[in-house]
Amino acid sequence: MKYFYEYKYKNGRKVCGHNLETIEFFDNCIRLSGVDIIPTSYDYEEQHWRTILDMNEIEHLTIRPMLEKEK
Repeated sequence: MKYFYEYKYKNGRKVCGHNLETIEFFDNCIRLSGVDIIPTSYDYEEQHWRTILDMNEIEHLTIRPMLEKEK
């Protein structure tokens, strides 16, 4: 299952995204990672990404499941 995420820094800046697959919790940070499927001229390309959030810098984090398309 993939997730939609949104977080807000204490300075007011908001960040949101989708295709979140893995959430890992550490002492004072959270690591979010996933893969985006990008259409190309010939096929699709996978772009893996990873973001590390410092808990001292963010005000809130919201994670919701993405709706899966029925086949």
